[in-house]
Amino acid sequence: MSNLVVRQPEDRTVQGVDREPERPPARTAREGLPEQGHVRIVVPEQPPIDRLERTPDERRGRPCRCCAQPWMHTLHSMPEGDSIHRVAQRLQTLVGEQLEVETPHPRARVTGVASRLDGRRLLGVEAVGKNLLLRFEDGLVLRSHLRMKGRWQVLERNGESMRRGMPWLVLRGESAEAILWHGPVLELDDSGIRRLGPDILADPPDIDEMVKRMRAANQSAAIGEAVLDQRIVAGIGNMWRAEALWRAQVSPWTRIGDVPDDELRALLAEAAQLMRRSLDSGLRERAVYRQAGRPCPRCGTPITSRGQGDANRIAYWCPACQGGETPGAV
Repeated sequence: MSNLVVRQPEDRTVQGVDREPERPPARTAREGLPEQGHVRIVVPEQPPIDRLERTPDERRGRPCRCCAQPWMHTLHSMPEGDSIHRVAQRLQTLVGEQLEVETPHPRARVTGVASRLDGRRLLGVEAVGKNLLLRFEDGLVLRSHLRMKGRWQVLERNGESMRRGMPWLVLRGESAEAILWHGPVLELDDSGIRRLGPDILADPPDIDEMVKRMRAANQSAAIGEAVLDQRIVAGIGNMWRAEALWRAQVSPWTRIGDVPDDELRALLAEAAQLMRRSLDSGLRERAVYRQAGRPCPRCGTPITSRGQGDANRIAYWCPACQGGETPGAV
């Protein structure tokens, strides 16, 4: 059995003000690394906020379809709850200030957000599941959901962004500004938050309520679909679904009704612990997510993947040590 080495410093969802300083060459993957169970983690001496890599399209001279940058490309993945909580932390720099608010993108301009918020004081920023709530004076609340392509960037005031294109939203304070790119959901309405389940990153997470909602759901549904249902538990996305299920040794294809309450609790606790560790450290531990065909770190069986549910989100699991029914793989 070989240990799996994972290298994924975070977070690409929010970029910081400071440039990353020059660093010495990275150590080899198996040199002096801490272990977390069967998963070994690479700990960079200074984890970058945003990792940029060349892509095949760049080598052919074509721009990235997501960020329109012709020479550097942010690795794109759907932001999950830990990413949004990290954005909320970075935006605290603007709390308490009267902000200049602009919506340069035409689709954002029609929301009327800028005219309602310009000149108002930002009172607080919080993450709820995958939603970011910005609370302004006079009771106004701006909700942002990044979906797949959305990214926040925090810069010095009037700083130059490496990104190209037209931002959806600019929040400009005395010394810093926050820029939202590709923000598909931007509205002065937080009523949808009331339909969400408990936040997996609440301190402490309400595991009892999550299990209660699991039991109120269709018990013949697959557990892999249930943990992505934001009405049951808010904040878990595809990556943390795969990792939590692997650690709990539960197949994503197991019916909810076939998972005992104690296993449900263990699964949700694993998700909460993994995401909290990611939020606190800036590192993400990966054992199975996007590892199809590679050996399972626990038993050595090749990791399997297949689309699951109406949205066809790719599930990753070990068919041996996670047990359960194993459908055909891709």
